[in-house]
Amino acid sequence: MKYRQIGFLLVFFAAFLIACEKDDSTSEGVGAVKLISLNANDTVLNAWQVTKVFANAEGESLIYNWEADHGEINGSGEQIEYMAGTCCTGTNTITCTVSNSENSDSKQIQLLILPYK
Repeated sequence: MKYRQIGFLLVFFAAFLIACEKDDSTSEGVGAVKLISLNANDTVLNAWQVTKVFANAEGESLIYNWEADHGEINGSGEQIEYMAGTCCTGTNTITCTVSNSENSDSKQIQLLILPYK
């Protein structure tokens, strides 16, 4: 009888811990932010060629932050233009972070910059 009570208490305690586990997911709920995709018109470019990069995101009151490890970003919001000079040949990475006052989500896209023709 004692073992049944102890077993029941252990099962109850384990269920209680699992039910109280915090979910840190930002994909659902109030203030949710999800960066669905990050795409460019062209992913292989010659130096000095311009391409547009688009972010497709879900959420309310979104703020877009763009960064590139090389090259130049022009514009803001859901769409920017990107260009890299001859000093930036090779693989360049563009990062977009979408956020609001509660959450954020990021994605990267890589572009191959070839020498100027």
